[in-house]
Amino acid sequence: MPQGIENTNAAQMPANLHTVALTVSMMLKRGLQVADLLHGSGIAEDDLKQPSVMITHAQELIVFANAYQLSGDSAIGLDIGSDMHISSYGMLGYSMLVSPTLGEALRCALDFPLLLGSYFKVALENEGELTALTARNYGYRPDLYTVNSEMCLSSLWAIVRDVMAAPVSPVEVRVAHGRPVHAARYLEVFGVEGTFDADHHALVFPTAWLERALPLAEPVSYLMARRQCAQLASEWETASGHSVVAKALRLLHAEPRRYSALNMLADALHMSERTLRRRLADANTSYQALLDRVRYELAQDYLRHTKLTIAEIAERLGYSETASFRHAFLRWSGKVPSDWRNYV
Repeated sequence: MPQGIENTNAAQMPANLHTVALTVSMMLKRGLQVADLLHGSGIAEDDLKQPSVMITHAQELIVFANAYQLSGDSAIGLDIGSDMHISSYGMLGYSMLVSPTLGEALRCALDFPLLLGSYFKVALENEGELTALTARNYGYRPDLYTVNSEMCLSSLWAIVRDVMAAPVSPVEVRVAHGRPVHAARYLEVFGVEGTFDADHHALVFPTAWLERALPLAEPVSYLMARRQCAQLASEWETASGHSVVAKALRLLHAEPRRYSALNMLADALHMSERTLRRRLADANTSYQALLDRVRYELAQDYLRHTKLTIAEIAERLGYSETASFRHAFLRWSGKVPSDWRNYV
């Protein structure tokens, strides 16, 4: 897509709040105000305290534009991207961290573009002894092209450094826009100067690095994490096509106990129960299907990554009785929660 045209469909794709929260935190240290940074985005300050709340790329872009205009700093894309460490990507970040090799980690990121959240089409391209991690096809706000380009490149290199657990530098950083006023910052961020006015954006490094074993590699965890990524990506893809589904999933993920009754969810979405049922049916789903999906996903996460008791998990998921949770989990997985926890 030409640089000067925004793809409105792409701008409505779902994203989590991590990058917005990171940007706000960074700008607060520079003396800016939360309300000014979030102005016009539809994101409330309280939302920043809810990591499971979902937004759209369009909302993200409004916050980036506010930060850019209010700070007057043309290099904020480099700064934001450099701070987007592996933990910024949730389950995808964990998958990359426990991947067997750098090549597998990068291919994992490319397999789940929705979870990666890039505004570009990212790919690995072989150049013989060198490999290029490329970024093409920008389809968003043209006024933020440079900011988003530099955010993309610096965040991708932050991933490489994090999974390798080493302060490595690329052989070359190719940039498709002209030389910016802050070009000197490239040496600080990447360890090399930028090559500007290139055909496309790319981070170039030795091909041999792709086979490097990663320090935190764990084959079983990697396969399980990839399955979780596939499930999550499917949910995001479904949600992106139906705004009411997207909004319902965001609320259910954030507070499943609060919205464990249809009327509570309908009130939060400012519609009647009948209307909500009809609109979910139009999207080929139902309230109970969405609630079960979210509860199952969160239950697996609690069982795998916490020491919460089964009763505590049931309460967090909105069950009034632990037995009801056990029966539901058995229906979803074929195992009761305690057996599933011991199995994984």
